[in-house]
Amino acid sequence: MSTRLLRNRPSRIGPATLSAIVLLALAVALGWVGIAAFVATGSVVAPLTGTSGTSAAEAAGNLHWNSALVIAVGVVLALLGLISLILGLSPGARRILGVRADGSEHIGDFEVAMPTSALSQIAAAAADGVDGVSGVKASSNAKSTIVTFSTPIRDFEPIRAEVEAAVKDRFAAISFDRTPAVKVQARRSQS
Repeated sequence: MSTRLLRNRPSRIGPATLSAIVLLALAVALGWVGIAAFVATGSVVAPLTGTSGTSAAEAAGNLHWNSALVIAVGVVLALLGLISLILGLSPGARRILGVRADGSEHIGDFEVAMPTSALSQIAAAAADGVDGVSGVKASSNAKSTIVTFSTPIRDFEPIRAEVEAAVKDRFAAISFDRTPAVKVQARRSQS
């Protein structure tokens, strides 16, 4: 069993893999039926009919297996399937941040993590407590947090410094494995 229990992959792996398999299966089926039609008729200009004699060409018009539209549909299905498969299996961005937690002697090894959305909320709450701040927006990833606040005060540099200090103090109170960098931006609001 792995010592790392935290999930590194986003939840998109299930739907992306399923859609990739469906798209690839459609592309393979289209290719298989096209090859079967070529073998049965001996010509690439065979109409889009199944080997059982049912005609799918009535709905699609007078298409042939070597027409550009049929080939393009097969290629697009195959490419979409491969892209979905790659996206589904690639890990994606980390959305959690490790936190150090002191365990008791009777508790074994365990990991504590915080999602980056919670990190954004903590930063926004810390910035919102500063005098002169009228609105706050924060966004975070595993490495950094960007806090954007609005203020009606013209000289906002002292407030910006105070907001940055408040957010850094709040982050220092949490024992992160790697403390995220803090960037603060100010925007003057009309009041």
